[in-house]
Amino acid sequence: MSVHAALARPVYGTRRGRHAKPLPAWPRVVARTLFLAFAMISTGAVVVAGWPPVLLVVPAAVLLLLVASVTKLRTASRKIDTIFAEELTRETVPETGESIEIS
Repeated sequence: MSVHAALARPVYGTRRGRHAKPLPAWPRVVARTLFLAFAMISTGAVVVAGWPPVLLVVPAAVLLLLVASVTKLRTASRKIDTIFAEELTRETVPETGESIEIS
């Protein structure tokens, strides 16, 4: 596979092929609904038990840090892929030391 074909290929997790259809949205909807339900139940349990609401800050902070780190990892991964793809399309001529573009 050429570098251009590798850059043009779809992102992992997407379907390929001529008659590819988008993935269904219901798994994301179910996951978000369950997460929100769990958050509401947790909040209700803290309020009913009479615990200080500060206890909810720790799980919320952990969740925010997790989301931020995943986002940064994805961004870093894309940047690294771009750098590697650019390097793979260049070749240095041994005699002159010049960098030339490969197509």
